[in-house]
Amino acid sequence: MTIIQDPKTHKPRDMGAIRHAYQSRDPEATKIAHETSPLLHGNQEGHAGLGSTFVKSIVFGGLDGILTTFAIVSAAVGASDKIDTASVLIFGFANLFADGFAMGFGEYTSSRAEMDFAKAERERERWELESHPEGEKKEMVDLYVSKGVSREDATLVMETLMKYPEVYLDLMMVDELGILPDDGDASGPTKQGVMMFASFVTFGAVPLLAYIPNETPWVAFMISCVLTTLCLGVLGGLKGHLSQTHSITAGIQMVINGCFAASVSYFVSYAISHALPVQPEVAHGSHHRSMAFVS
Repeated sequence: MTIIQDPKTHKPRDMGAIRHAYQSRDPEATKIAHETSPLLHGNQEGHAGLGSTFVKSIVFGGLDGILTTFAIVSAAVGASDKIDTASVLIFGFANLFADGFAMGFGEYTSSRAEMDFAKAERERERWELESHPEGEKKEMVDLYVSKGVSREDATLVMETLMKYPEVYLDLMMVDELGILPDDGDASGPTKQGVMMFASFVTFGAVPLLAYIPNETPWVAFMISCVLTTLCLGVLGGLKGHLSQTHSITAGIQMVINGCFAASVSYFVSYAISHALPVQPEVAHGSHHRSMAFVS
C-alpha cells in the first residue's frame, strides 16, 4: 500500500485508498481518503514507491530481456532441429548478460543526460528570472491567457507565485519547457541502470530455464514457450498494476507481442538457413559443430 506525505498537514496519506476510490468512482470514498491520514507500519514515504519510480526500467528491461533471449532460442530452433541444448544455453546466457549490461548502461547514460539537461535548463531559467523578472512574468501570463485564463487572473496568479522563486521555477519548467522538476536524487540514474540490468537478466533467463535439465531440443523448446508465455503474462499484469490500468488486458497484450516477435525470429531463421548453400548441424553425442551441405 502506497503512502505519501500530505503537503498541507505533512501527515501520511494512503494513495492506495485514493486510487481505489477513483477506480470505483466513489465521491464519498475519495473524500474520506483525502481527509483521513492513516499511519501504516510507521511508513511516511515522500514518494510513490519503488515500483512506480522504476516502472519503466522494470517493464522495458524485463520485456526486452524475455523477447531478446526467446528470439535467440527461436532462431536456433528454426535454423536447425538438431541443435543441442548446450549450444542454446551458451549463446543464450552470453547474449543475455552482454545485452543486459548494454541496456543497463544505456539507461544510466540516458537518465544522466536527462537529469543534466533539466538542471542546466533550470539554472538558465533561474538566471532569466533574476535578470528579467518582468519578461518572465509576461511569458507565463501570455501562456496561461492562451489556455483560456483571463489576463487579470493570470497576472494575479503569477505575481503571487513569483514571491516563491523555487515554486515559480518548477512551474516554468513544466509549463514553459515541458520538463518535470528534478527530484534531487543524484543516484537516480545509477538506480535506473541497475534496475534495468537486473530486470533484463532476471526475466531474460526464463526462456533458458527449460534447457538446463538437458531435455531434448524440441521438448525444451516447448517448455520454454510455456515458461515465456507465463512470464510475459505476469510482466504484463505487473505493468498494468503499476500503471493503474487493467492487468489482464496488459498481460494479454504482452503475450501477443511476445508470440509475434518469436514467430518472426523463428521463420526468418528458418528461411535464411534453408536458403543458404550450407546449413548448420550439430553432431549427436558431442558439442562439436560442423557444416553439412544441403543437397
